[in-house]
Amino acid sequence: MDEERRLAKNKLISLSKKETLLRHENMVTKTYEVKIQENKLRKRQREDVERIFLEAKWYKNYILNWMNESKNNKLSKFNTKITQITKKDKDMNDVAVEIKRLPAQSRQCLISRMVANLRTMATLRKRGLQKHGKLKFSKEETAIDYKQIGNSHKIINKKRIRLQGIKGDLLVNGLEQFYNIPGVEVANARLLHRATGYFVQFVCFLPKQELQDSSGEEKKIVGVDFGCQTAFTLSTGEKISASVPESERLKKLQRDFSRKQKGSKNRERAGLKVRKEYQKITNRKNDMANKIVHNLTKNSIVVIQDEQLKAWQSGNHSKAVQYGVLGRVKAKLKLHNNVVILPKNYPTTKLCTNCGKWHDNLKLWNRTFKCKCGVEEDRDIHAAQNMVWLYEHIYVGAEHTKLKRVEMESLVKGVLKRWRPNSVGEARSCHP
Repeated sequence: MDEERRLAKNKLISLSKKETLLRHENMVTKTYEVKIQENKLRKRQREDVERIFLEAKWYKNYILNWMNESKNNKLSKFNTKITQITKKDKDMNDVAVEIKRLPAQSRQCLISRMVANLRTMATLRKRGLQKHGKLKFSKEETAIDYKQIGNSHKIINKKRIRLQGIKGDLLVNGLEQFYNIPGVEVANARLLHRATGYFVQFVCFLPKQELQDSSGEEKKIVGVDFGCQTAFTLSTGEKISASVPESERLKKLQRDFSRKQKGSKNRERAGLKVRKEYQKITNRKNDMANKIVHNLTKNSIVVIQDEQLKAWQSGNHSKAVQYGVLGRVKAKLKLHNNVVILPKNYPTTKLCTNCGKWHDNLKLWNRTFKCKCGVEEDRDIHAAQNMVWLYEHIYVGAEHTKLKRVEMESLVKGVLKRWRPNSVGEARSCHP
């Protein structure tokens, strides 16, 4: 009977999982972040939160030490039910401790992250990007995963949540971002420890229509060209500069940090000030990116190109990418329903849509686009307007994402023949 019940239970779990996956296929995934009100934490709760991150560090270091003892000790063979472990004190002596606050599911997630890190390093070694490497012992852990809604974590109301391992309800700010959205499904959660406090990230699944604009206005098409000199150039001619460089305060704090003695309390306090200043800069970047995305998608269909920003950062534009918000804006635009992403092989900069010529000799430092047919305009505006033209005349979805150069040229020439003016020598705008 027990075996039959177990099999029946496993079957129900499997069916429920399949139904959930099918339902989530037609939904949009989004992550929301809320902040725990530290001034409202009771003494016991504060101790529980601090203890959880401490136990996560002990647990990870214990696993790494266990793996180093023998080649037969594989990460996949580690028993996650173990709660009695040893840690090193300041004199490097073994001290027995008990895992009391860190939940079992969080311990399993910690091991899963370690497995993912090992696979990533193995992949890098196969590609020749990394010669060797292994997991290192942690000085601190900053993330605790909670997998199961209703069990490991729970939302009580729009101001309170509950996390396994922490006694009582936690007061938080920010749940109103998604609490009242009809049809929202909350999945995983992650407790974060940052320099500016404790945060909880919630992974939510939203119905697609919730992200659509319901203003009823006719949407215009706007092309957006990403760049390093000017962050965003619109097809309307508008240019948006978005950059948050390192502050003078951050530079001073970094100098102070470098002068402190390693291992001292003063160095630890100086490092905390540096992390807080970095967090402030990150918050400013996020706020800037949110405002740009909102203004672009408010009443427009946005056309962008799949720019390879990682290649820009590894080249001569590392500072521009580091201080800018290009990656943040691109990631947020990808989640929006009113955004069209053209493949990276589309000729947005070097194509003249007046005569159909490709300007392959156009260099990066040539900031003005010139063609013998009479077209002369700003390079970035020209690229943004080309995005709109390619979207309206060429782009039809996935079937044109892998076109070769010859196929793209024939398509462009075919479109130009249908609306080319009778007077061949007449100069006109590149974008009708």
